[in-house]
Amino acid sequence: MNQIIFWIFVAVIGTILVRYIVGIYNNIIFLKNNCEKAFANIDVLLKKQADLMPQLTVIAEGAMTHEKRLISELLQSRQHYLSTEQLDVKVDSANQFRSHLKPIFLLAEKYPKLISQQALLALQTSAKGLEDQIADRREFFNQTVTLYNTNIRLFPNLIFTLLFRFKDIPLLYVQQESAS
Repeated sequence: MNQIIFWIFVAVIGTILVRYIVGIYNNIIFLKNNCEKAFANIDVLLKKQADLMPQLTVIAEGAMTHEKRLISELLQSRQHYLSTEQLDVKVDSANQFRSHLKPIFLLAEKYPKLISQQALLALQTSAKGLEDQIADRREFFNQTVTLYNTNIRLFPNLIFTLLFRFKDIPLLYVQQESAS
């Protein structure tokens, strides 16, 4: 009778342990999927932003032919973003968008003739609206990523991180503006 109780106790403890381990793994997967979902919400806006770049480039190129390097970087950044499916590469590319857009806006301010053009003003307004929407969604994405990154570093979750090679997901940050 004591042996039966012992084996029942072992089975109950084993079941609890297995459910606990499965729960940890499922939680990590849940958090990772939430990160991907949060980025998918931003991805739509970042694609719109990337599609806005060629239009800004055409307008700026007509007035500023001496800024070929800037235009080239802008188009490379767009192409790099659109050509990859990896989340961390997309995040890095998105983080570079603002740094490539800002010089065009600064240059437009230096050329009053260019700034008076309705097309540029409309594109700038559209770009600003997209930036505001991206900022709202960036906050949610970064919160989700922070939860995931923290979760995979906690013990005993760290064991699953090592076993299944879960990786940190980079944060989507605002490009720091340098003093010009």
